[in-house]
Amino acid sequence: MNLLKLAGLTAIGLMVIALFMEERSAFDHDGHQRLFPKLVEHLARLDRVQMSGRDHSVELIRRDEVWRVVERYDYPVDFKRLSSLLDKLSQAVLTERKTARVEQHDVLAVAVGPGSAGHRIFFPELGLEPLIVGKTATLRSGTFVRLGADAQVWLADQNIEITADPALWLDTQILSVPEPEIVSMTAFDDQGEALFEINRNATSGDLSLGNLPEGRALRYSTVLGPNFTAIGELQLVDVAPHLPERWEGAASRVYRLRAGHTLTLKTVAVEKDFWMKVQLSEDGVLADSVDRMDAFMKITEAQRRAFDFKISQRTYGDLTAGLEQFLKPLEEPIS
Repeated sequence: MNLLKLAGLTAIGLMVIALFMEERSAFDHDGHQRLFPKLVEHLARLDRVQMSGRDHSVELIRRDEVWRVVERYDYPVDFKRLSSLLDKLSQAVLTERKTARVEQHDVLAVAVGPGSAGHRIFFPELGLEPLIVGKTATLRSGTFVRLGADAQVWLADQNIEITADPALWLDTQILSVPEPEIVSMTAFDDQGEALFEINRNATSGDLSLGNLPEGRALRYSTVLGPNFTAIGELQLVDVAPHLPERWEGAASRVYRLRAGHTLTLKTVAVEKDFWMKVQLSEDGVLADSVDRMDAFMKITEAQRRAFDFKISQRTYGDLTAGLEQFLKPLEEPIS
């Protein structure tokens, strides 16, 4: 998704929350106090959210009308997730007063400190108290929370889920290519030698292996599908700045699309991590623009150049499957 669309979604999302909540007071219709009664009126100028937990901390900032993850080199945020969190915090009411005993804070995960299992969320520019978000209640809906330095613990009526892991705040979508758009896929090894090719029949839509070895057969009729359609919903799990040396010995998959574009996915395993690079070409020329690919390509040209994308082991396996994985095993000779 391009930056303009991200900016539009950001503005629309915040406006929707604000319009929905602007008439609500600091109390709900049952007289319960709202958790953040002033949050809604500040949403339009909200530009920074900080969260911390036992193992991670993260800062989300809005720059150039796009929300970004500071700890991931300003990569775009999963705005749907952020919008959902802000919506819950805006709507939450304090339904029940719980303990104010500090020694009980650890039990409910609302203690402050490196050993706490809870999370702290803070809006540094809004003048609001930091919020400590603890466990969700087991016998009823809601989450245990504590505001600022106040020892009083409350039960809020929303199930508020917070993570301070920067990778889990990333917009993970890379590609979303409908299966009928894919014409062929060719696999290459780390030396650039073609290993095999999968083609789609233009009439029937059936897949075939272009160089099926003589005397061999496919394991089953649909075995080619997962490898051929790996770009249907392709997601990342983390990002890092592009390092040319990381790509020594990389294999690749080249997908040719009906619109005339070519997608090249390079993959490499480095220790226990799996990485991918995405290149877009048109008529054999590396393309800087994604015109006519906007519906499929969810990352910008700048992101493709600047970042290496960490992918799951399962995705890596789909993108590096060898020819033998598609074929029935050879029968062992009878001795």
